[in-house]
Amino acid sequence: MGVVEPLPLVIVRTGQTPMRQDEPCADQWVIDSGLFAISLVDSDGRTMLLDLLGAGDGLGLPDGLPAAWTATALRPGRLRPTVGMDGLAATAARLASIATELAWFDIADRVERRLLDLATRLGRPAPGGTLIPVRLTQDELASMVGATRESVNRAVRGLVARGSIDVRGRGRYVVRTQLRLVGDDP
Repeated sequence: MGVVEPLPLVIVRTGQTPMRQDEPCADQWVIDSGLFAISLVDSDGRTMLLDLLGAGDGLGLPDGLPAAWTATALRPGRLRPTVGMDGLAATAARLASIATELAWFDIADRVERRLLDLATRLGRPAPGGTLIPVRLTQDELASMVGATRESVNRAVRGLVARGSIDVRGRGRYVVRTQLRLVGDDP
């Protein structure tokens, strides 16, 4: 039996950018560990936070294609090179999902859905629910859902009042565990 060589991992420190908007991508990866902010800058210089990506998410583009956004490490991470279209297909599906939410849902629903998505994909257990492991300002959350900070503030207050989320300190969100009671009724 031949020697099995380990896959080369790219180590990324907090604050580093493995891909920058409009620059050729170095490679296509799967995030092995870490947390990355995905953002873009428009022609007026405004920065928009699009998403947060973590373990298992795809990052980068093949063949040195120019990046549509910048990826910045919020936590130290490891990137595993990947080949094929799976990462691109997952990224396209994720972007399509985000676009439909922007088109079809009101601001409160978009905020709730985005927080639930982040908690499901990136969260860790906390008393009363799932903690999103990064501070999100209301401006950042507004950017992610295509709304104003003021609208997001109202939506967050409504979600807290309904018991859907808790806010623990500035920008720390806990998505409450939704319990479903199962009875004898079908």
